[in-house]
Amino acid sequence: MRTTPLFGLDFVVNSSIEELANSLEHDGQTSESSWRVVVTPNVDHLIRYRKSPTQRQVAESAYMVLPDGAPIVWASRLLKSPIDQRLAGSDLFAAWWKRIVAAQRPVVIVASNEQLARELTHDNPRCRCIVPPMFADDDPTRVSSIVADVLAELEAEPADAVVLGLSTAKSHLIAASLTAAAPPRSQAPLVLLLGASAEFYFGQQQRAPKWVQRTGLEWFYRLVRDPRRLAKRYLVDDMEFFPMVWREWRSRRARR
Repeated sequence: MRTTPLFGLDFVVNSSIEELANSLEHDGQTSESSWRVVVTPNVDHLIRYRKSPTQRQVAESAYMVLPDGAPIVWASRLLKSPIDQRLAGSDLFAAWWKRIVAAQRPVVIVASNEQLARELTHDNPRCRCIVPPMFADDDPTRVSSIVADVLAELEAEPADAVVLGLSTAKSHLIAASLTAAAPPRSQAPLVLLLGASAEFYFGQQQRAPKWVQRTGLEWFYRLVRDPRRLAKRYLVDDMEFFPMVWREWRSRRARR
């Protein structure tokens, strides 16, 4: 897969969800001695990366960086480093999970709630779920506990992948701590940071209609459905994306 440097990350340029799902299914069954992290940044992630060195380091060292946000794709074309299409984490999980279920492959998932864990293990009895209690984003004790639980599961039985299905901040902190540890049995699985993708897949959260997704306005659909929680994020915090694009354009022009 080709990649292009954009906003300090190497985004996958020329792939589809089905190709990625096939690749991850194959890569998960390939033994490696080092951790391989997959991240799916959108605009909100990019803003967070500017403020959090830990989260940024996870993305910068990732095995695969997928453009989840339509504005990232639009910006890539403006900046003359075009990305073919948006590759949403929710779409990737759906395609990858169907393959994992069909083959009954072993995976470990840090799930957001007990009902989701039951749905996952019902689909695939070889899926082992860890459901942590609610905790603050900056709680290192809880992060260490989750990492210890993940490592214990991998020590008991190797897995193709570890899926982190919590919030952006929590998943990145867990990934940073997990990948700093030695892989059990010298066999490191994939680490997929896919947020609420499993919740969308099992209907615990509702995604925008397909036509809204195609127009790149899924963020607006979410804003309308939950303005109290998302208004500041989308309408204030994420406006920093425009200066980021401007700085990227100026930097590229200066290099030329």
